[in-house]
Amino acid sequence: MMEKRVEWVDIGKYICIMCVLLSHLQSGSEGLHKFYGPFFLVVFFFLSGYVYTQPKRFKEHLIKKIRGLFVPWLIFSNFNILLSAVVTLKGERDTPRELLFNFLQIRGCGDGIWFVAALFVAFIPFYFVIHWNQPRKAIGISILLSIVSVMYTRVVPEDLFPWGNNALPWHIEYMFQAMLWMVLGYYFKQYAEKWFDDKNTLINRCVVWIAYLIVAYIPDPMGWGIVFVQYARNLLGIVAVISLCKVLKSNRYINFVGANTLVYFAFHGKVYAVIEKVLEKYAGALYSMILANPLLSSLLAIMIAFVMSLILIIPAEIINRWFPWMLGRKKR
Repeated sequence: MMEKRVEWVDIGKYICIMCVLLSHLQSGSEGLHKFYGPFFLVVFFFLSGYVYTQPKRFKEHLIKKIRGLFVPWLIFSNFNILLSAVVTLKGERDTPRELLFNFLQIRGCGDGIWFVAALFVAFIPFYFVIHWNQPRKAIGISILLSIVSVMYTRVVPEDLFPWGNNALPWHIEYMFQAMLWMVLGYYFKQYAEKWFDDKNTLINRCVVWIAYLIVAYIPDPMGWGIVFVQYARNLLGIVAVISLCKVLKSNRYINFVGANTLVYFAFHGKVYAVIEKVLEKYAGALYSMILANPLLSSLLAIMIAFVMSLILIIPAEIINRWFPWMLGRKKR
């Protein structure tokens, strides 16, 4: 029997995956990115914690995550690299090197479908943090580990390793930042959701969104102050998005995209590469003019993201219908 999906969660995932599509386009603007940048990844992590069900044994937990995250990452990331070796739109490619760095999963070094790999790794300490500790202690430990993780990225020299940055294989330096939001999502469902729903009035939503916009667009402070501002942005972004998801009406399109964000994350790169190549070739002058205008560029990015979301329905439906094991799902 298939688990019943939570509609507002799929709405949240839809919003976030559309932001992922926007974030990788040539079109767009700094102003648009400042709007969605603080929340679109952390909301994914938050919702992953929200829908999580704690098994009794770690072995059961690990098998489930291997089936639902690691196997899809392994298949889709390597498929994308091999497909690019056959149909390349950006010059010559060093396929063996791409495969190697994909296996190493070092942030910024050809880490294909990095988010799925990072989520898989973050679920390992997540299990033990919530399994061994009471809620307050688990949240406290998660905050501490997240801060330590941020300190590592800021203190350790950026050119420490041969690959030219201080990132560790398999996103070890990032997983505790992700885990914090997963832990908050897990306990939100258990202890705070009812209170949140009672307080989620129109006036409170407006206050939260105004506060988020202020924090999102204020200039970044110098030094360590930016770390705490970023945490505030992330947290307010999560609250703002969830407050909206709780009252929005969904439809089949939004539900489908929200339920298939893994496929969208895996294949959107190929789609936007083709779209941008076509625009450059057949509308080069107009395309360049639009890119130079922040407002027009942002509007174009939103349009392209929407078109991409429609195109990607095709591979998502094919995989769900004939190859659901790629997503760790049972055949419908």
